Amino acid sequence: MSETASTPVQLTRKPHKPKSVPAPGAGKTACIRTFGCQMNVHDSDRMRRMILDAGYAEVPRYEDADLVILNTCYVRENAVDRVRGHLGELTRLRREGRLKKVALAGCIGAAEESETLRRQFGIDLVLGTHNTYELAEFVGLPTMEETYTPELPGTEGDHSSFVTIMTGCNYQCSYCIVPTVRGRMVCRSKESILGEVDRLVAGGTGYVTLLGQTVDAWRQDGERFCDLLEAVSERAPRVWFTTSHPSNMEDRTLRAIGERDTIVERLHLPVQSGSDRMLKVMHRGYKAERYRRKIEIFRESAPEGTLSTDIIVGHPGETEGDHEETLRLVEDCAFDSAYVFKFSPRDGTEAATLGEPVAPEVAQRRFVEVLRAVEGNALSRNRRKVGGVEEVYVRHGANEDGRAVGETWTGHAVHLRTDASPGEYVRARIDSAGPHALYGSVLPDGTG
Repeated sequence: MSETASTPVQLTRKPHKPKSVPAPGAGKTACIRTFGCQMNVHDSDRMRRMILDAGYAEVPRYEDADLVILNTCYVRENAVDRVRGHLGELTRLRREGRLKKVALAGCIGAAEESETLRRQFGIDLVLGTHNTYELAEFVGLPTMEETYTPELPGTEGDHSSFVTIMTGCNYQCSYCIVPTVRGRMVCRSKESILGEVDRLVAGGTGYVTLLGQTVDAWRQDGERFCDLLEAVSERAPRVWFTTSHPSNMEDRTLRAIGERDTIVERLHLPVQSGSDRMLKVMHRGYKAERYRRKIEIFRESAPEGTLSTDIIVGHPGETEGDHEETLRLVEDCAFDSAYVFKFSPRDGTEAATLGEPVAPEVAQRRFVEVLRAVEGNALSRNRRKVGGVEEVYVRHGANEDGRAVGETWTGHAVHLRTDASPGEYVRARIDSAGPHALYGSVLPDGTG
């Protein structure tokens, strides 16, 4: 076939080169302040992606920001009080002309109280937990619901990343507002989760934490949470998960924690009370003895592993006998740490309608007794680590005093002096122990 010569097109002027369009937020600054759980931290990461995509520069101080985003927690009353305090400070900065816009996001944004706060403090944007993508349009980007969803990948290149595998909760615990503000359980597909893990690991992530309100409730097409956990453990160098519910925790998951080399031997399993009567009032769905059996399996699988929990004292109706049952469970399980809370009524929960709570002075005494019992057990267990050598994953680099914070494969926090960067491993000797952390020193050949 012969070729046909093409006639050149004569140009009367140079081809037009479109000017680059500046990002809508170019030259502007934003500050994100996060309150609450790891889910909120992950939501803040998604919102951070939006403001950076819009051209904003992130700053740490309110007074240096054109836009402040408060990503809030609504689980406990004192969290709401803290947010009110921050909103008051932001109102003052706005009056002084040092701040332009305020956005309220997170669990408070999904609650009825958000409308009152919006009017009281003149908030420019209120976002719940399921429409954070609307921040994109607010900062000048096209509305991209398909992009800015809970499936937005974590930031590639970070040494550790959260991966949300499910949102919401199907339980109706008497004291908990989460089902109201986060909605019912929705699980991501296994394919989507593993695809995100693969991208993160390829981008340099060495530590993946699977997140969910009740993370071990994940289900898909007959597969359960342990199937997903094992698949992730074969892809990521280091894996953990939170937060679990005892009713969903399978024995094979507990055994996998000890058997799989890449899973950190740390379990956070909230119990809330050691009293069967109170567990029934709370609608927890299990009895204390069943919880104890779960812990026995975990201790058999990972004898040196760390165990943490949540405990509420002073729930309406709690008696001294109920409190004593909780203390017995704390002793039996020998928790390494616990988040101990005095009951805080939340509007919209059943517990808020159960009558007068336990007297404040009684709740305070019970709080102290539970906390001391937990710390006593933790100190005894931590002291057993003194003199040993551990491989420590550096989570937070050295501060101005040269001290970094790391984590052992058994989930113990370790404070030590090192110039190793976050994401690196060091070998360290454990020199001393407290109830909340170990203290070590890097061995001469300890960087790895």
